[in-house]
Amino acid sequence: MPSRDATNRLSALVFLSALLALGCGDKAAQPAPAAAPAAETKPAEPAAPAPAPAPPAADVTVQPDAAGVVHLTGSDQMRYSASRIEVKVGQKVKLEMKNAGALPKEAMGHDLVVLKAGSDPMAFGAKAATAKATDYIPADAAEMIAHTKLLGPGESDTIEFDLPGAGTYPFLCTFPGHVALMKGVIVAQ
Repeated sequence: MPSRDATNRLSALVFLSALLALGCGDKAAQPAPAAAPAAETKPAEPAAPAPAPAPPAADVTVQPDAAGVVHLTGSDQMRYSASRIEVKVGQKVKLEMKNAGALPKEAMGHDLVVLKAGSDPMAFGAKAATAKATDYIPADAAEMIAHTKLLGPGESDTIEFDLPGAGTYPFLCTFPGHVALMKGVIVAQ
């Protein structure tokens, strides 16, 4: 019999898979409608426009506000509000992360982990997915610079950290499966 932890993890993965399937809508898997008899042929009605997909955060760049704080949110659509953060070299980075979603933390928790330049966010995300006991922060995370806590709906956390110098530093959400959509870069220039 699977452990409770394994069952909870499986339930979360099934839930996320269902969300992704609903969002993607596989039209090829639907059977084609039967052709109407020739005598009853009516002009085709125009199809309703498909809902616009959630815009990727790839186009959004943020910088610290007048108080020197970078504000970022994570959503139930597994998106950060921005995927590029620009800071000045040598500037202490103060980052506020907020979970703007409504789904429970166990199903859609978000965090933000900053990695050293050159780190692979996908590989780190895969390693992090196995660290449930530590809220998906691996114990042997030598490539990590800073991280927020794992946030439930409406929760926020502020972290302060220094970057080693000019460069591009990846960031990601370590909740299982989120790194595929929730990642970006901090550019120190």
